[in-house]
Amino acid sequence: MSRFFKRSTAALAGIVLAVVGLAIPVAGAAPAQSSGGKCPLGALKNAKSKPVDITYWHAMTRANEETLQRLTDKFNSAQNDVHVSLVNQTTYVDTLNKFRAGLSSGDLPDLVQIEDTGLQQMIDTQAILPAQACVKADKYDLSDHLKRVVDYYSVKGQLWPMPFNVSNPVLYYNKKAFQTAGLDPSNPPKSLDEVKSAAQKLKDSATVSQAGFGMKLDPWYLEQWSALGAKTYVNNSNGRKSRATSTTFDNATGKEIFTFLNDMVKSGLARTNPAEGSSAFDNLLGIGNGNFGMTIDSSAALGTIQQVLASGQYPDVELGVAPMPGPKGKGGVLVGGAANYIVKKSSPEKQAAAWQFAKFLNEPESQADWAVGTGYVPIRQSAANMSQVQQQWAQSPGFKVAYDQLVGGVANVATAGPVIGDYQGVRDVVLDSEQQMFNGMSPSAALKQAKQNANGKIEEYNSRVSG
Repeated sequence: MSRFFKRSTAALAGIVLAVVGLAIPVAGAAPAQSSGGKCPLGALKNAKSKPVDITYWHAMTRANEETLQRLTDKFNSAQNDVHVSLVNQTTYVDTLNKFRAGLSSGDLPDLVQIEDTGLQQMIDTQAILPAQACVKADKYDLSDHLKRVVDYYSVKGQLWPMPFNVSNPVLYYNKKAFQTAGLDPSNPPKSLDEVKSAAQKLKDSATVSQAGFGMKLDPWYLEQWSALGAKTYVNNSNGRKSRATSTTFDNATGKEIFTFLNDMVKSGLARTNPAEGSSAFDNLLGIGNGNFGMTIDSSAALGTIQQVLASGQYPDVELGVAPMPGPKGKGGVLVGGAANYIVKKSSPEKQAAAWQFAKFLNEPESQADWAVGTGYVPIRQSAANMSQVQQQWAQSPGFKVAYDQLVGGVANVATAGPVIGDYQGVRDVVLDSEQQMFNGMSPSAALKQAKQNANGKIEEYNSRVSG
């Protein structure tokens, strides 16, 4: 089977890192204030020099960056008040690291795209103007936006960033491999047990050379599967009623998840690969080269995947996209992706200009073009109803999977998503416990260790921001 991707394709690597890059805590920051300032809308109108130039830091690559550039060019040419310059920081990790450094050096953008997991950290910097202030000042109507997306980026009723690029995990699989193994390509696995059964059939039929399932070593699985199982990840209503102080994933659903991961690896039904570095994409690459029949990864990679497949060089791959299989429970996937934060340290006219661009990116036509070009979920109902989106969904149903999965999920405290200060630290210790499990530790012991060490990371971060 021809290779699905070339290992040397740095652009593809960048997009996947941008999608699932990990946030890093803000050391020494004080707790956020409840208001955060007023939105200076009038400053743009009264600016002495126009256009007002603003800088937007982002982490998009390949198809995603190309689409963002087209939208930015459209915005710049359609009016004379604001001019946006894009600066690609490569990954979410790099973007947040540079933003943190800029709090001291002064090297800051006017608008910055930060991964979903960075919400609490960005609040704690006290360096952002809450989008809620501009929503109120501009009498901006959010009713057309997907409620789950707005709710995810809101804490105690205040919307902090402007939502922008939303994704969630999906099942990618090779329909031809499924058919050869005697599996129904139109009925992919929906539960963890069905994933195990399908992986066994793929392996038994010698349809794949290594394992039925390519498993990225990513603690993101535990977060998403907990939400699908309708279980919170941290206490205090997932950190939304008050700051999270401990994890809650050491429960029956957590044990089910860890046991599944352990069984898949120990039985040879899954082959793992790192979530970072040169091997980070082996779960996706393996579908093309015949190593695996299926994997789970972000829907935001779909636009780039389709670009590669459209070349016609990979006739042995017929891509299938399906909802993320999950554990028992009536929940839903979390809101993934990133959002745009207005930087409060910018001048008033630049803050107002940043708000205008953030609004533009969320206009129905912009969101429709964005979804078609990238695979991200259109976050406005009117955008989803536009002809270009409907046409693409009809021609390539895989692009609709993430949207249906998001809007069809149950809205509750578990699916609202966890708000954690040291999100990166928590993910690091969860991953470490998973790896120890694969090396012999029992799933129960590994889960207990993950909880204990994660609680330590949360406590350490909280003591810094409140000290």
